Amino acid sequence: MTKLLQLTILIILSLAANSQVAITVHTEFEKNEKLLLSWPYNPDIDSITAEITGISNNYSDIDILFDPGNNSFDTTAIRNFLISTNANSQNVRFIPANTNTYWLRQYSPVTGYGVFTDTLVRYFGNPAFSNYNRPQDDSIPTKLANYYGLDVTEYGLQFENSNIQYDGLRHLFVGDRILTDNIPMSENDIKFALNAYFNSGIVTIIPTPQNSGGGSLNGIENYIKFLDHETILITSIPDTLPDYNHIEEIAQQISELTNYFGNDFNVVRIPAAPNSDYTFTTTSSGELRSYTNSLIMNNLIIIPSFGLPEYDSVALDIYRSQMPGYNIYFVDAKKLSVDYGGIHTLTKALPQHNYLRILHEKKTGIQIHSPEISITSLCKTGTELESMWLYYKKNNDTAYIKEEVHLVCPQHFGIIDKIDPSDTIHYYLEANTAHTQVTYPLSAPEGNFTFWFDVVSDMPVVMERKKFRIAPNPSTGSFIVKDDSGISDNITVSIYNSNGQLIRKLFTKTNNLINLKDILTTGYYNLHIKHNNNISVEKLIIYN
Repeated sequence: MTKLLQLTILIILSLAANSQVAITVHTEFEKNEKLLLSWPYNPDIDSITAEITGISNNYSDIDILFDPGNNSFDTTAIRNFLISTNANSQNVRFIPANTNTYWLRQYSPVTGYGVFTDTLVRYFGNPAFSNYNRPQDDSIPTKLANYYGLDVTEYGLQFENSNIQYDGLRHLFVGDRILTDNIPMSENDIKFALNAYFNSGIVTIIPTPQNSGGGSLNGIENYIKFLDHETILITSIPDTLPDYNHIEEIAQQISELTNYFGNDFNVVRIPAAPNSDYTFTTTSSGELRSYTNSLIMNNLIIIPSFGLPEYDSVALDIYRSQMPGYNIYFVDAKKLSVDYGGIHTLTKALPQHNYLRILHEKKTGIQIHSPEISITSLCKTGTELESMWLYYKKNNDTAYIKEEVHLVCPQHFGIIDKIDPSDTIHYYLEANTAHTQVTYPLSAPEGNFTFWFDVVSDMPVVMERKKFRIAPNPSTGSFIVKDDSGISDNITVSIYNSNGQLIRKLFTKTNNLINLKDILTTGYYNLHIKHNNNISVEKLIIYN
């Protein structure tokens, strides 16, 4: 019986029997064991790979694929190069494997956990890559599986990891190039196969923007990135560009989907960066400078930098706000975007040996007050769960209180008690088996989930507000606060710089021109737009 047939049968049986786990595909934002890289043998890219190695070394082991026939740059030379660039190579191991390109994410294996005999084990899924005439790349998943001693499942589809985004639970997004890459298969047949490979519930085909750069293998990683099971980062571009409506339609389509916990996804927008002359690409052959093309590795995030502080700082601010407590680094990615890739395209994270996942709907922001709140979760593991703990603290306390999570069905729960309406709560979860430990978020204890209460009404604040856009954005200092309803209305606009200082407060109407060229210098600003009793915060990028 082939592994593909085994896999498909297991999926069907697991759905019918509602077993704890049959096939689980790992997500980047979950705990990883090692980082996989391919040595570029390209002077422009070698230093970038070395920098990623140096940053990641403290967060995981690192395996680097190298060309065993390249005598001019063997493993000793690579290690010496790493040392010369101050990249700690202590946890680095080298794997002999010829490749056609250094874009590892495109041809790397799908990584997950499956039951192929009577136990749950890691395995590699091997999507075909033969359409692109890269036979060495196409062989990498099987070579790696043999090297690590893992099962390998041969997929019957042509697709790349760089063109897939999966929340690990329900939603699988894939760029529409998969349709032409798999002719004569129908779209329904492709979706059915993907569901079998990923054990997903919903496959959404995303139409690839055609006029924003990225080249012929433009992947979905340049537009969309899952930050966790509930949060999706989506690129935004100025509304003067030909693909603006296209990308906005993608964002709207995703915002209408329901996540695993039955709620709307938290869709966060992050502006793409322009070229060094502040122009944006308007064809498929130009650069696409996207901040979604980043790497999450345990409690580390590596973000591409494009040498434009006003854009880089906005990206950093957005990642920090959505991923509190994570260690965030920039790596110069200008040479990568020229070659139609990024940090994500260059790397591949491999999951920890033993499967352990905490499923928890985060409590963040304003909540209904109760003197006692239950934090519910569900833990999935390939072995016996030994314990779960809830850590929480109130207000400005420095030490966490540790409470047992009761392992009951259908949901585990821990209790936070003696809560006053004025309290702000910070918390995280920890799960333990005999073989591994996981926290949620992975940045804990430095990072945590935070919630508080509406002390006036004890009810959640429902922010029923108009949706505003700043146009043009980026701007030279002359812009409009647009209201898509088309109705001009009174607003108050307070402009703060990146240090939180108030620069200007003005009273105006939507769709009226605001000219602050003499006041706003290059950088990014937060615009607090007050309409009636609601405040919307929008980011404005200024370049001169």
